[in-house]
Amino acid sequence: MKTTFQLLFLALTLFTFSCDSDSIEKVPVNTDVVDTELYDLIKRIPTEDEETSINCIEFNYWFNLFVFDENMNLINTIPIINNEQFSEVLGSLNDDYSISLSYPITGKLSTGEIIEITNNEELKESIDSCQKDEILNECNGALTTENCIWDVTEPGNPNGIYSDSYFQIAQGGNATFHHNSKAYFGNWTTYFIEDQLHLNIFLNDTGAIGADWNFDWELDYTSDTSMIISNDTNLFNIAINCNLPCKETTYTSCEFEDNPGFAEFNLKDYLACLEISPFSNDVKTLQFSFYETEEDAENGTNEISGGNYTNTTNPQQIFIRAEDEKSGSLINIFQFTIEAISCP
Repeated sequence: MKTTFQLLFLALTLFTFSCDSDSIEKVPVNTDVVDTELYDLIKRIPTEDEETSINCIEFNYWFNLFVFDENMNLINTIPIINNEQFSEVLGSLNDDYSISLSYPITGKLSTGEIIEITNNEELKESIDSCQKDEILNECNGALTTENCIWDVTEPGNPNGIYSDSYFQIAQGGNATFHHNSKAYFGNWTTYFIEDQLHLNIFLNDTGAIGADWNFDWELDYTSDTSMIISNDTNLFNIAINCNLPCKETTYTSCEFEDNPGFAEFNLKDYLACLEISPFSNDVKTLQFSFYETEEDAENGTNEISGGNYTNTTNPQQIFIRAEDEKSGSLINIFQFTIEAISCP
């Protein structure tokens, strides 16, 4: 191995991360739930019996990188500004070229294990590992933004079956999918397979919802406000929506110009504000309905429309009945206030 030289004042910080040392092979895996390709990827995580562990190296950018040919002649000076560019540069070098870093680069894991990077190829692998971690952290951070939902649309088909549906994602990947005044519970997991970001969705439903959504999706993380998910048959756009009616204590709407004190409300919008948990009961799916009195909500009588509703008094109390979709038994009653207000 050729010795390279440290020709720069280069600030280098080494971070190392190791996975649980227990072998994944020892853990029973339900391949009906866990995607087979994902399972194969997980099995590639090194264990304590292997020579190397997953590690990550991060540089203090920016800096100039000197590149030398096989005779140690300086052939290029490249300003390096981030991980992505550094990885591209390393991937484009001839095998016998050297850079202005001294190998080996070593560090100690929290377990006491020593890791060692000995060449440009290993350095590129470590930087790529960091880069994927950063993307996953950014993506998951965006998806779990507090008091926000992710609206589903089908490009080119604004009236698609899921055009009024949305996801709520919590820390830990807990997911609630709202569709047609129903809430389906499950989880939402992101990961890389090679260089492709994936999203694995599982909703606890054996009907049409589960059949349409329980897939390993390819995820195009275009920004922290809009993403595209696709599989072999479907493509959806999911876009963040933080304009929820529960931002204020009262759900308000602009009153009619010709009928002050009255307005139109989409009551279903308030479902995103309810504090519901998939772990609070054994219900797989919740069905929601709307009522003008608590008594009607308790009895499930005189249901009102969840969309395009005009208030009868101002302000007005609205009651939501949450029931087990399968049995129809009452789970909870929620209450909120609507008010028609004068708008400029």
